[in-house]
Amino acid sequence: MNNRKILITGGGTGGHISPGIAIYEECRDQNIPCWLLVGNRDSRFTYLNEVDERSLMFYGAPRFTKNPFKIPLFLLKFLFSSLKIRRFIRKKGITDVIGMGGYVSAPALFAAKQMKKNIWLCEQNVVPGKVTQLFIRHAMGVFSTFKNCTRFIDSRYHDKIILAGNPIRKNVLTDVDKKDALKKFNLSHCSRVILAIGGSQGAQQINDLVLQLKMKYAKELINTGIIWCTGAGTFEKYKALLAENNLMGSIYISPFVEEIGYAYAASDLAISRSGSGVMVEMAAMELPSILIPYPYAAMNHQSHNADEFVEANAAVKIEGKDITVEALAESVFRILDNKNRYNGMRESCLKEAKTEAASFILKFIGDYNNAVSK
Repeated sequence: MNNRKILITGGGTGGHISPGIAIYEECRDQNIPCWLLVGNRDSRFTYLNEVDERSLMFYGAPRFTKNPFKIPLFLLKFLFSSLKIRRFIRKKGITDVIGMGGYVSAPALFAAKQMKKNIWLCEQNVVPGKVTQLFIRHAMGVFSTFKNCTRFIDSRYHDKIILAGNPIRKNVLTDVDKKDALKKFNLSHCSRVILAIGGSQGAQQINDLVLQLKMKYAKELINTGIIWCTGAGTFEKYKALLAENNLMGSIYISPFVEEIGYAYAASDLAISRSGSGVMVEMAAMELPSILIPYPYAAMNHQSHNADEFVEANAAVKIEGKDITVEALAESVFRILDNKNRYNGMRESCLKEAKTEAASFILKFIGDYNNAVSK
């Protein structure tokens, strides 16, 4: 349907922005006019460079607050942001607004509701976020990543849930030979590679565990390389600790890897938090994982996310605030040293990956609009 004009909105974390970019890319490939709206603070995410600046918008959507003294200012900023987007929707003739989640999307979705535009939600986690909870009654549909999402949603809205998967950016789905990927990280001499992802700001728990793993199991890991994404906030600290302990060999350490698809292609196993975005990316690249849920995540949603992959045999979950390096090492070697188990996990990853999620979402929206217009 060529008369669709889509506004995609979300932000606050990369987990809301990355799938939004994936839908933007699919819109662009299908020649559907679309724009991506994120928060002012989201300019720090480098992969926004993948979006044409003419299609990228920033605005001052306020964070949610329970502080009674801050509520008046919050409401003022919220209404101002909403009015700004109302003008944009009217000017561009937007027909559909897709909310990717995060507080950033709320004013735009409110504007769309007021203007009686089609509202669609993408829920990345098993446990729905605040935006999904607030707007589900007004949405045409909710595109979920995990099948068990309905367990945490009012039964009145179950007919709105569409299992679609989490859209993945094209830059992630890299069709690259493993040998070439290993060369990129100077790890061609390694028989196997572990990818450790500390997150954009750095997950101290994971970073500490990776350092301890390398120190305590240096002999067992002598032929195992590590691609270590520490996060920007902790990179210098862990780089210095590696040098101090003479552990720099067979380690590629960086704040983040911009071409993450190469890192996935080079790796045999990942150690990561269990945000939905990174989980589906790893699954799409057939990469088994050890998931360490962030213990303070809202509604414990990362643990519930991890359970989905554990149930599917695509990952192992290690949970708790006091995880030991011994527990991590046991999981690492049980996976890597058991070929049958490892191959089974890879096959399960492929079953969980829904690499066509973005095109599925756009087709569903197009079919809905066609049916309504008849």
